[in-house]
Amino acid sequence: MPASIAAILRNRHPTAALALVLSSIALPAGCGPRIEYRARPGFATSAELPDEVVLDDGTIVRYLPVNEFLAMKRARERGEEWKPREERPAQGDGDGADADDRPSFTPWEEDAEGRVRMQAVMPEQVVANTMRAFREERYGELWDQSVSRGFRERAARETDAETARARFSEWCAGRREDVMKLLNRMSFGFSTNAVIMRRVGPNVMRLELTPQIAGDFRYRVVEIEYEQTPEGQRVMLAGIH
Repeated sequence: MPASIAAILRNRHPTAALALVLSSIALPAGCGPRIEYRARPGFATSAELPDEVVLDDGTIVRYLPVNEFLAMKRARERGEEWKPREERPAQGDGDGADADDRPSFTPWEEDAEGRVRMQAVMPEQVVANTMRAFREERYGELWDQSVSRGFRERAARETDAETARARFSEWCAGRREDVMKLLNRMSFGFSTNAVIMRRVGPNVMRLELTPQIAGDFRYRVVEIEYEQTPEGQRVMLAGIH
């Protein structure tokens, strides 16, 4: 994480932190205050960046998880009405309940003992989980839970499963700063045109920084792979280069 960003978050200065988000959507608020919705950068927790801040002109800025921000953006592009999850009317348990009103998917869960469970159903969640794993140096857990089965099998064929896992952790530790720089940029680039998504195989997609900004980064690409698991389809990390 760049030092300037870290300093902003450490000081929890809401006005300065607004500059980190490159895109926002304003929704009409009738006679009330103007409300802007912005994507929360993947590196920022709600403790570091408040869910809501009020600017000097009275504008209310509310931060949303990236996946919810993108859902709002797509709904507005289709001309549909969109409301934040907490403002939607409660739905029953019947078959007609909208999927968006079901319990939200949690990409990163951690219990009281510090054990973590990572999972993703969207590319943005893979990037966010990977970035947090790098930040907290949880390379072994990242390998076990978020790296694609195919990648792990290919790596194990060259040596063995235990050695492959150790080599992955060593690679991550040695390149932590450069990889974090890429993931950090991608995490809030999804709400702009800074990330290009290309399908490169039946189940593989490449997330790539645009040429205009890629020159500033050592690593520029994250590959993801869709897999079927007992819990349903999940999106896994398949490479960083």
